[in-house]
This record gives sequence, structure tokens and C-alpha cells, in this order.
Amino acid sequence: DEPTAGVDPQSRHHIFESIEALKRQGKTLIYTTHYMEEAQRLCDRVAIMDGGQILALDGVDRLIETYGGGSMIEAELAKPPGSPQDLPGNLDGTRWRLSTERPFEELARIAQQGVAFHRVRVDRPDLERVFLSLTGRRLRDE
Repeated sequence: DEPTAGVDPQSRHHIFESIEALKRQGKTLIYTTHYMEEAQRLCDRVAIMDGGQILALDGVDRLIETYGGGSMIEAELAKPPGSPQDLPGNLDGTRWRLSTERPFEELARIAQQGVAFHRVRVDRPDLERVFLSLTGRRLRDE
């Protein structure tokens, strides 16, 4: 339960290596954590729980595919496009954001329309986004 809470980076790395070695030996482990990046890295199957109830149980990739939503493109354009209405998503000056299932195809399509980018960032959905999607974002006092 929460094996890496309060440990230094070297100890955390050692814990990960030990768990990964046990997995390679075919051992089954039950790993409980609030750190979704750890669950995503270490676990083959994950149960998302809230209020003592299992909300979802599946493989990491399947959970992300089912509940993670699209990838988020955030880009700084070299200049505002000539026809901003032709650009999907949200445009604020030269800052453009778009949620999409196919981020690289969308970027290529937009670039072919003559839009130039200064900077592009693509955030793919992860297990933390799945957790927040299933349990909500509201802070609780429980």
C-alpha cells in the first residue's frame, strides 16, 4: 500500500526495479497507490476506485482508450490564420487548442492549409485523466 509515499528518488527507483523484476518472473502483485503515473508504469490491470466502489477495471491501455478522451494539441502559431473560422478548436490570438483522437493527422492537415507553428505540444491521455474523468475533479473533505 503506497510503497513510494515519502521515499527519496533513489529508493523509489529501486522499488520500481524490484517490482518490474518480479513481473518478469511471472509473479502477481497487488499494488495500491494514488500515484497514477506509477500505476500506468507498473500495472497490467488497474481498478479505479472511488468511495470504496470499483468504477472501472481493465488493462491500462483499454482504460485510457475508453475513458481518457482525445489528445490535446496546444500550439503557438507563427501568426494568426487568415481565416480563423476554418481552424477547429479554440483560437486565442496565436494560441490554438484542440482535443482530437488523431492529433498528428490534424496537425498535418492544418499545416497543409498554410498554418505555420512556432511551438506544438501534444498531450496524450493518461491514467490520471482517466481517474479524474471517472471520479470528478472536485476536491473532497472525506
